[in-house]
Amino acid sequence: MEKFVPIFAVILLSMSAGYLARRFRLAGDRSANALMTVITVLGYPSVSLLAIWKIQLEWEHLWLPLMACVQVMMLAALSAPIAGRLTKDRGERGAFVLLSAFGNNGLTMGGFVIFILFGDAALGLASLFFLLFPTIVVLLGYPVARHYGSHGPTQSLGRLLLKSLTDWRSLALPISLAGVGLSLGRVPIPTAVDELHVVDVLVYAINISAYFSIGLRLQVSHVPKLRGLIAGLACTRFALGLATGLLLIGVTWLTPWPIQGQTLSVAIIQSCVSTAVTAVALTNMFNLRPAEASALFITNTILYLLVVLPPMLWIYR
Repeated sequence: MEKFVPIFAVILLSMSAGYLARRFRLAGDRSANALMTVITVLGYPSVSLLAIWKIQLEWEHLWLPLMACVQVMMLAALSAPIAGRLTKDRGERGAFVLLSAFGNNGLTMGGFVIFILFGDAALGLASLFFLLFPTIVVLLGYPVARHYGSHGPTQSLGRLLLKSLTDWRSLALPISLAGVGLSLGRVPIPTAVDELHVVDVLVYAINISAYFSIGLRLQVSHVPKLRGLIAGLACTRFALGLATGLLLIGVTWLTPWPIQGQTLSVAIIQSCVSTAVTAVALTNMFNLRPAEASALFITNTILYLLVVLPPMLWIYR
């Protein structure tokens, strides 16, 4: 369980520091936006490139990004009727569906847990799982948000997809694909990457910065009123997430390239992580109760750390 300490410490201490900085007016939303932009444009792509480059890609690895996309669609469909029972209006329902569908598979949760458990080689597999995330956000997240939202982007889906994929903030996709090309081409990674522990340094620096930024936006006043939604989101993200993940893994076993070994461990861990901050961003864009969504994101992250992560760490100790 000693592996639990760095995850818990980095996330909670960084988030608490950000929250205190906001309370004492040392920093605010502008600082959070600037910090997250740097992390998104420079941090995530750099780690994804190096992590994917280091692994020896096999056919079974291609299931990971496909599994991630299909699972998002399944969780969106399964959470919609649950949202109808738990929520008061369309905005709240939309927020619940988005938070249920999109998991924090990137470096700030799923990837971080996998890195702590298995090292930077497995982090490459976690990055593959996350590879098509920007695409599925536009193809599924935007339509769902537009369906429930009162206002938001009015462009066609095709134009939104093109705009998203060509946005300078979406560099993670082409840079990750470059990592795939370097891995398939068996191009040796520079020895300095390992000698200087570049991936390790970047992983911790990015997580500390990201959760400090999240703490800068933290508002706890909505939490007591959201007990039902907190419990419901825990069920969709953790229980339904694991169930759909295992189902999709089982499907791969019917093919000549089943998910197995370390790839299997990565797929299981990624299937039931806490909700993604990207879902909160979508609720802001489409006016789907963004303050409530932020509170649900924080509480779901804490529940994951306290309830889901410990048994995962014990299983893969």
